Order: sequence, then C-alpha cells, then structure tokens
Amino acid sequence: MEDRALALGEIAWDVLARIVRERLARRPGGHLIEPGLDEIEIAVRVALQGGDDTPRSFAERLVASVDEILDDLVHEAVAFRPGRAFCHRCASAGCEHAHPPSARHVFLGYGPTGTPRWEDFAQHCLDLRHADVDRLYDDPPAFVTLRHDASSLKGAMVPAFEAGSYELLGQLTAGFFTVRARAEEGRGVLALTFQVAASRNASGRVRLGLNILGRTPSGEELGMLWERQDDLPWRRAVKWAQSALVSLSPARSARCGSGARSGPSAEERDRRVEGILRGMARRLERDVRGLSRRTGHAQVRHDSGERPTRMAVTDAREARREEVLVDERNGTLVVLGERGRTHFFTPDGRLVSSVRYSREAIERKRKLGVWREASPEEAGALRGRLEAPGSDTHV
Repeated sequence: MEDRALALGEIAWDVLARIVRERLARRPGGHLIEPGLDEIEIAVRVALQGGDDTPRSFAERLVASVDEILDDLVHEAVAFRPGRAFCHRCASAGCEHAHPPSARHVFLGYGPTGTPRWEDFAQHCLDLRHADVDRLYDDPPAFVTLRHDASSLKGAMVPAFEAGSYELLGQLTAGFFTVRARAEEGRGVLALTFQVAASRNASGRVRLGLNILGRTPSGEELGMLWERQDDLPWRRAVKWAQSALVSLSPARSARCGSGARSGPSAEERDRRVEGILRGMARRLERDVRGLSRRTGHAQVRHDSGERPTRMAVTDAREARREEVLVDERNGTLVVLGERGRTHFFTPDGRLVSSVRYSREAIERKRKLGVWREASPEEAGALRGRLEAPGSDTHV
C-alpha cells in the first residue's frame, strides 16, 4: 500500500511540475525567472467528499494558484514591466512614455529629462543606410538586428533625472518578425527591443534581467501574442540570454563560491553583456530563418509531433454544426473531433493539417476571436464536398 501511495505521489509531482512549466512558458516576463526557478510552494484545497467541488473547479484553483505565484515572482524579479521601457522622469515603466507608439517602433535611448525615445525601425535602418533596408518591405520581410551600448542609450539625459535603482547596460533591436494577424490588423510584422538592465531593490541587492519592449500589430500589450501564437520566434534566444545573465548576478557569484560578493567588475560585466547580446543576435537570426521555412499549420505539426489525419473525414462528416469553426486569419475551416483532434480544411474541402489541441487552447482561440463558429452554409458546404464521389482530401 505504501509503494502505491509513493507511486501516486511521483505522478502528482510530475504533473504539477508540468503545469508550472506550461504556465511559465506562456507568461510574459516568464523568461526572467525561468533559469533560476528551482522550486515553488503551492497550497491548494482538495475536497475529499461531495459538495460543490469538481475536478474542473479543483484544476481552476490549482492553475490560478500557480499563476499568482509566478506573477509575484516576475514582479519581484524586475523593476520594469514586460513590453515597456523604464522612464527615468517618472521613475517607473507604467507611465504614458514607457510604451512604444506602434509595433514597428524600437527604443533608441533617453531624452534630456529621462523619457524614452522611440523610432520606426525601418526609418532607423534607413538613417543608418543599412544594406537590407529596402528588403524590410518585402513579403516576407528581411530580418535585421542592431546592437546599442549603454553610453549611446543614455543619450542627452541630464544626470539629475537618472534613477539610481535602474541601469540600462545594453540592448538589441530586431525586425521585422512576422506573426499571425487578423484581417483588420494589416501586415503582421513587428520590431522588438531586447534590453539588458540592472535593477536595485531597497536593500541594495542588484539583479540583472532581460526585458522585451514592443506591442502587437493591432497595438495591444505584447503579452497577447503568448495567447494567439503557438510559438514565438524569439523565445529560445531570449531563454538562452536570460540563462547567461544569471551567472552575472552578484548573489549567484557568491553562491557559486567565487569569493566576489559584488560580482564581476563593471568592465567585466559590460564585456560579458556585449557577448550575450552578440550571441542572442546570432540565435535570433538562425531561429527566424528556420521558422520562415515553416508556415501556419506546418509549424503546428512540427511542434505537436502528431498528425491525426486518418480520422479527418470521419470527424468532419460526423461533426455537429457548433464543432465546425472558421479561422478568421486565413479562412480555413476548423473541425473539432474527439480527444482534441482538430482538422483544418480549405473551403473547397482539401485537408490542410490535423493536430491535437487541449480544450483550453480551443476555448482561448474562440475567446480571442481567432476562430468563430461556421455558418450553416459554410458547414454544409464542407460536408457536401467531402461526401461528393471522388473527393480528394489531401493538399
């Protein structure tokens, strides 16, 4: 009996760890705590008998508890907000100056009073006479990365406006990334600013972090992309860079027995930050090139590693009307089958792809307006084409 309880405990440990990793991967700013997150303490109530409690309500409480813990850790880790620049004039990242004006704008330093300066990325490349500036308007666009050191970013800021709790050590601007966009959002491209900064809390402890500045093509908070995109082309490079920055933390140096509680010297720190930004640029360029070879549902197939295509026609013929949706981004018809099977058909009845989605992922796409319910005519037309003699379901 004891062995059985231990086995169940091991299963619970694995499931809880997977829940934390999944929520962390989709949390804006999660990359800031992921490398050093060894454990968290979760408290959640478990009802053993009857009442109004259900497995679903327990799961919702558990996920909410994990989300709350991760949010607290992100806010504790940094003195800035994901997606926004730190404004020295207002001593925060929550003011009107902190947000880029559009998805195409990048951070280019501070003005005399410490307010962030923003500029269109293509215009900035044009000012620099970059060799690929014309190709930024191609479809797909060229991808360019530019490094900026701390001295150039401080710009003309008057020392009296400089907040001692925040120091910008360097940054990388990159664009254009291509992302999925709704029809009303126009061209789905954006430029991002990746900043390495040092924040100092009230007790004087210094922490290094990597922040991502930007917004979606429609002007929403950058965090919305974590909900609308199965993968982000910069995620792996960001995770690598943040892991590299952990080794520069003074607290980490002391734990590792380096004997230098203050961490590396300013010169060594700046040299290593420059190396991290160079390495991040290489990884971004490599990952963007790799992702550009896959499009839409082909990327979903790559991520899932599974294609439940053999049930596609059966599921489509047996689907109720509410189980036939339309992807607003490209007009494909989405058919929901059992156990998360999800099939994508062109309007003329050709099968594009089949993957598996969780119930939560499907509901999220519906709430965000990515998928809408098909009209009776759209659902009926698909079923009619699939039942026609000699119909071909393959691309």
